[in-house]
Amino acid sequence: MSFLLWAARLTLPALLVGGLIVDQGVNRPVQQKDESAIVENEIQVPGNRSLTSTWYCPTAHSRKLVGSGVAAEVELLVTNTAAEPTRASVYLLSPTSARQLLYLEVPGLTTRSLQVANHTNDELVSALVEAPTSGVVVTRRLRSSIGSDVATCSSVVADEWYVISGDTQADALDQLVIYNPLPTDAVVDLRFASEAEVGPYASPELSGLVVPAASSILIEIAEHVRRRDIVAATVQARLGRVVVDHPQTFDGSSGRLGFSAHLATATSSTVWYHPVVRLGADARVSVMVANPTDVVTAVDVTVVTGEGKVESVAISVGPYDVTRVDVRSNLEEDIAPGTLAAPPGIFGIIVESSDGIPVVSGVETASGPDGSPGRESPHEDLILEDDQGSEIELPIGRVSGLSISSGVPNGSNGWVLTVPELSGEVIVGIQNGSASTATVVLSRYGQRDRYQMRLGAYADQQIRIGAGTTMEIRADVAIAVAAVHQKPNGAGLSSVLPVKFSEEN
Repeated sequence: MSFLLWAARLTLPALLVGGLIVDQGVNRPVQQKDESAIVENEIQVPGNRSLTSTWYCPTAHSRKLVGSGVAAEVELLVTNTAAEPTRASVYLLSPTSARQLLYLEVPGLTTRSLQVANHTNDELVSALVEAPTSGVVVTRRLRSSIGSDVATCSSVVADEWYVISGDTQADALDQLVIYNPLPTDAVVDLRFASEAEVGPYASPELSGLVVPAASSILIEIAEHVRRRDIVAATVQARLGRVVVDHPQTFDGSSGRLGFSAHLATATSSTVWYHPVVRLGADARVSVMVANPTDVVTAVDVTVVTGEGKVESVAISVGPYDVTRVDVRSNLEEDIAPGTLAAPPGIFGIIVESSDGIPVVSGVETASGPDGSPGRESPHEDLILEDDQGSEIELPIGRVSGLSISSGVPNGSNGWVLTVPELSGEVIVGIQNGSASTATVVLSRYGQRDRYQMRLGAYADQQIRIGAGTTMEIRADVAIAVAAVHQKPNGAGLSSVLPVKFSEEN
């Protein structure tokens, strides 16, 4: 008995040590697998290795309700960058109606459109677009009674999305559309940052928020955040993955008027490009920089022209915070410290982290009267509701608009730019992101002409094109591309972002 007892006592430690060794041996491959599972969060054209193309559009239609929301009609633009024709399946998904399936035939090297309002009148509709071939791109034109904008759909679902330029003042309606295209529920947490507070703020009501499978939810930010001029938001999924849109309007009751709708960004980067920025007497520009990390970062915001980098301002952004840099004409006097001086007209902007910490950057552009609560425009510039709650029609010839663009993280050697049918000219900006001269070739789908240009180191150049154009832009070094459009004699300022080709294309 004594011998058996001692044998058991000696065997037990050996078994424990052996168990630890086995446990570590089993766990090690699992840990390596997790570390190698890197998700590509940059939106791009599905490459040649892909058998299909899938795009997610959080806002495909929006109907205004009594006392809230905004009515927005959406035109889906499906571009086929391959030479062979394809057939796209468009699924319209609504929290209140059954799923609809539509088909769209798209010839090679062509863009075709679908007016979603012809098929639904639900309060909120998202879209899932699938094609049985690679090389398909989907973007949107969104129109409301007070303006219009252009936004890409997303080729990725992600567990973190950033919105960097919100506004919760009394004349603003700031919303998030969170779309879960996956077959299981998602659970998300939201946090906010503003220029008036230090660090992040989280509302208990927006913690552990469930986004049902194959559905969307709408969040009005002002219901959870105080009145602020600048609000940044982060949507983080603790379970599942989602896609996020950011619609925002100014109703004209204080002067400023406009409608912006853009896809949030799922990418942080040490360099952001804004290839086309328009600054003038009635065109205002602000650069937003958000820091999604837990350390302070130093950032340089630089104006870029055809001569390269010309003006710069250095800022610091605290952990999980947001900072705005106003851009003013260098012809003005008494420019406040921290303001970026730029030549009036059209130019580009580069936002660079000088210490290697990734940030998120966007540009807010606006036109027309700039009055806001507390500093209203003259009474004749205000858009007020009558006794029945109907909006007064906009004055004929009044130019106004709002557009928020998240910018272009990282350059690429190839881009596709889809421009909807818009009235007037569209200005395309091309920015060289390298220290060497770039040779750029622009080709329009449906046209045989090709345009070639050369850009010096870090230089920015613009061209004017007609609306309704799909353009492929290639270069021998990494470049960035974007476009801007102001509706002549009306309300509507649009920023048009491209989609990068993958390395396989």
